[in-house]
Amino acid sequence: MVITATVTEDVPQLRLAATKEKLVLPHAENTTGRAVPIEHGPSSQVDFGAEIYGIDLNNFTDADFKFISDALHVHKMLVFKEQPQMLTPQQQYKLTSSFDPEETTGGFAHGHDPFLTHHNGVDIYGIPKRPAIPVQPQVHILGRGPLPDEHYGFPPGFEVQGIDHEEFHLPPHIPAEEREAGASRFYQWHFDGSLYNIPPPRVGCLLAVRTPKGPDVKVRWEDEEGTYMKMAPGATAMVAGSQALKLLDEETRQIVLNSKIEYAPHAFVWMSQAHSTRLGHLIETEGLEKSLDDLPKWEKSKVCVYPMVWTNPKTGEKSLQVHGQGAYKLYLKSHPDGEETVLEDLKDVRAFMDRIMRPVLKPENIYAHPHKEQDVILWYNRALWHSITEFPKSYGPRVMHQCNVAASDHPTG
Repeated sequence: MVITATVTEDVPQLRLAATKEKLVLPHAENTTGRAVPIEHGPSSQVDFGAEIYGIDLNNFTDADFKFISDALHVHKMLVFKEQPQMLTPQQQYKLTSSFDPEETTGGFAHGHDPFLTHHNGVDIYGIPKRPAIPVQPQVHILGRGPLPDEHYGFPPGFEVQGIDHEEFHLPPHIPAEEREAGASRFYQWHFDGSLYNIPPPRVGCLLAVRTPKGPDVKVRWEDEEGTYMKMAPGATAMVAGSQALKLLDEETRQIVLNSKIEYAPHAFVWMSQAHSTRLGHLIETEGLEKSLDDLPKWEKSKVCVYPMVWTNPKTGEKSLQVHGQGAYKLYLKSHPDGEETVLEDLKDVRAFMDRIMRPVLKPENIYAHPHKEQDVILWYNRALWHSITEFPKSYGPRVMHQCNVAASDHPTG
């Protein structure tokens, strides 16, 4: 079976309410972990990422976690290598939620999971194309294709339907024969978060269960220059918000340092009938967004208005951290006491978002992580943007376990 739809009615009985138990990590005086910075090559401007050795995530201690937390805030993305066994969903949730002990709801970053379907005696919750794992519902399945047999409570024959740019991007799309030959796109550049009411996660965690096998894909910008980037099939692409900030001219940098974004209420419902740009960073201005009156019930007090620049609490590094597709209104200032200009026309909003996002979205600034089965990646969600990339169906399934948990606080700059 393939999950393709969701129940949208706001009925409490049809929603899965997660809970969070108090987390207690095994104590140890020292860690055996070590971090090795990733070497990105002479043509790359990427300055983040490290591989972690010597820590078994299925048995990590409080000393291990301190090491992990410190390393993550410095390197912003960690790859855990040489894991003795596949990370369990329970331990993945424990790792992710340990970054925010003040968060008490245990909730998924996008809110309570709605009921999707009942199959072979199992209730399946989640959101379309991202079902929750029955034994640990804060961990979701991403990817495309069949799950392994007896996979953490999923019924036999369960299959996940992957994302497809034809369902979201502005036409023309990549022809089928070119896609099967390896032509690909960035699907959506974003940080994880609901953009309404719920604080965005501090970290994201991704376990590779099954990865596609085949030659590198060619991710295309679809621009006049014919820009493209080769990467492993199923790679997760990432850029640093610190690099995005650094690449802006001084005038624009001063504006983003002092400005805020208002995101649309229920932003993903609001944009659900619109088209993404072919680069995956903005929504095309075609008037296809839903009217605010046609959205699910919302409250002005729960609308998210965030600074454009967020600060790393451990290093003090500043990052341009924005979600271009959800941007609804901009409050622009060139210095703290300056006059505020409000942009409300979506065409103007998106023109400014393109101005601040596009400079970093170039091959030399992008790290395309080549997932290896049983490896785990952990990233600082308040400093990096990321995007999934497509790959030919003939390459086989991509099955990933993703965990991101709502934070206890909203970003304040």
